Amino acid sequence: MKTRQVIPLLVVAAFLALAVSGCSKQVKIMKIGWMKMTADTDPQLRAFKLPGRHQWKPEGKRDIQETNALMPTRNIWRSRHGDAMNSDEVTAVIGPVFELEWVSNPSHFFQTCTMVDYKGDVYGSPNWPQDRTILVKYNGNTGATEWTITSDQRYTTGDLPLVLDDPDNPGEQIIYAGKITEVLAVKPDGTIIYRKASGFPEPPETITNDNVGEYVNWGPNYNAINDGLFWVTGTGIVWGVDRKTGERNIEPFSLPGEKAFAQEQRKMPKALQRLDEIELRPLFSGPGAPKGIQLSHIVDFVLGERTEVANYFSIDQKTGSMWIAGTDLDEADGKKDGMSEVGALYRIDVVPQTEGKYQWKMKIGAKLVFKGGSASTPALRGDGQRGYVGDAFGNLVAHDYDCNIVWKYSLGKDRGADQIIGSVTVSSDNNELYCVTRKDVIKIVDRGDYPQEVWRAKIDMYENIDSRFRQRNLLTAPIAANGVLIQAGVGPELRLFGDTPIFAPLKNGVGLLDRKTGELRWFSEGKGMAEDSLAMIVPTPDGGILVPHSPVRRAIARGIFGDKTYPLKGGVAKYGPIRIDLMLRDIAVAGHDRVQRAYAIKDIQPEGAERDLVEVMDLIKQARMVAPRGLKAGDFTASSWNKTDGEFKTIEALHAEWKVSHNGNLLKKITDILDRMTNRLEASAAGSSYCIE
Repeated sequence: MKTRQVIPLLVVAAFLALAVSGCSKQVKIMKIGWMKMTADTDPQLRAFKLPGRHQWKPEGKRDIQETNALMPTRNIWRSRHGDAMNSDEVTAVIGPVFELEWVSNPSHFFQTCTMVDYKGDVYGSPNWPQDRTILVKYNGNTGATEWTITSDQRYTTGDLPLVLDDPDNPGEQIIYAGKITEVLAVKPDGTIIYRKASGFPEPPETITNDNVGEYVNWGPNYNAINDGLFWVTGTGIVWGVDRKTGERNIEPFSLPGEKAFAQEQRKMPKALQRLDEIELRPLFSGPGAPKGIQLSHIVDFVLGERTEVANYFSIDQKTGSMWIAGTDLDEADGKKDGMSEVGALYRIDVVPQTEGKYQWKMKIGAKLVFKGGSASTPALRGDGQRGYVGDAFGNLVAHDYDCNIVWKYSLGKDRGADQIIGSVTVSSDNNELYCVTRKDVIKIVDRGDYPQEVWRAKIDMYENIDSRFRQRNLLTAPIAANGVLIQAGVGPELRLFGDTPIFAPLKNGVGLLDRKTGELRWFSEGKGMAEDSLAMIVPTPDGGILVPHSPVRRAIARGIFGDKTYPLKGGVAKYGPIRIDLMLRDIAVAGHDRVQRAYAIKDIQPEGAERDLVEVMDLIKQARMVAPRGLKAGDFTASSWNKTDGEFKTIEALHAEWKVSHNGNLLKKITDILDRMTNRLEASAAGSSYCIE
């Protein structure tokens, strides 16, 4: 007992001595060491009541996103940020109660994202894996690997799948993928439609501080104006191919910027260097990886340093214009030194050409210049006439089609603002925007010529945490019909690489925020299996949530606390819905509110009313998709489901009749049915107040 008391006293004495002497680096080391010895590294989740019905509603005229035969709806996650315009929105419902269901392939590191098809199966492109996979399909129900496609060439990062409907075969879908050297089109059963060389060379054999951008290749994204697939590299090369054939049909275009300013090579703490070598680097240093790849290069990719383009890009499906956030000219910062400290947002127009080798060409249509850079992907409103991006100083910038600033809003409060990370989530309803920074999830309403902040999320899933720990959001926050999805964790914030605090989560999980209040409706922990991510959390058609693993931030926590936190792992995790009776209730509530809004706008925005009703029909399909899960779990009886499904059939018949007559009374009948359904499902769930995981 005496020995245990002496050691902390010696540490305190040493700490005080160093503090007096002013040795800031040593003080930092001592603080971390003291925290490692004394912190409670196993904080517990607070008890969550079973969520009641959500109170958020769509009101007034809605935003109508341009659709086409390849992306007819937004009820599934097709691309990096959900769709081609980067809305980060799905019209489906997330199960309001969920838990970890499976973790698949822990050897894969996903820096980008995973996508889903209509059946809920999962597609991903891991970064530099040991097995040389460039495209993999996981069974959405079990996580089992169904097929993989491999490559013998060197890889790039930023590559991701794109899931589009097949216009030539209604009801079918095609997965498009690739990397800098080749383009793929694959059927869901793994049949390769084409595999074509891009015409670009492999990235260099060895990665250095000077060529980091050559390993970045964002895409594909879809452009309806020329039925093309497009990519943009970290060196600012925009290139595309014909979607049907994989052949290049447009002249590549080089953005005029230069690689972004970067700090000198970061020196990782020794503990983190050892962890990088033993646990983290094996996840992204397979046979296709460049020589010399290490954690500091991954940090460069994430922060956008040493690259010209560090983010995905948006494409307006009506005009074909593409918005890319990059850097401005080298000399724009006042010195010509091979680096740019000035950011730029480019509108790149795709136009036909009658001469030359290619049918199409690109040109700069407009440009917005701002000091610093951007850590966010450009996002567009549904009509393509307004976009949103974050600058380097914590401002949310709204711009018009010609890249003129409409308004600018600082996300800082009492102290300096953090940059927006990931992408701004753009809702089809109520002019709502959802921004994420290093520590906040913020809801803002675009009032036209000015923004209005509504709330900052209350991220409080753990209780009685150590005073040196924080609870933080980790990723872009997608929205669904019944909430805002987040990945969040608990752990310390540390200043390891300069003045910006870096959050190091010891534990993490996923949650669902109420869109009206910003409060957590539910949170489920990863339980030492699901990981931190640099990619995106992805809603699934059955109401679940996917997390592609890239545990860079948790590697910092692991490096500090060692075996007090669990080993790092790659792969993909799925949190699946439980209490399907409550999910059906949320579907009924969301459907009711959409039909009610459709009635309100049917005369002033008839196309908006029809879009609302289409989304209600998609919600009914989702209910039928998850019903077998609820029956198997005993969440409701067969007779109860038959009654609910019968009501859905009545609603479908009333919708079909409304499309012919546009009689508003038919919509009132639908809202009455959904209201009764909601009350019945809520009453049946009233018997239990808590769900213990």
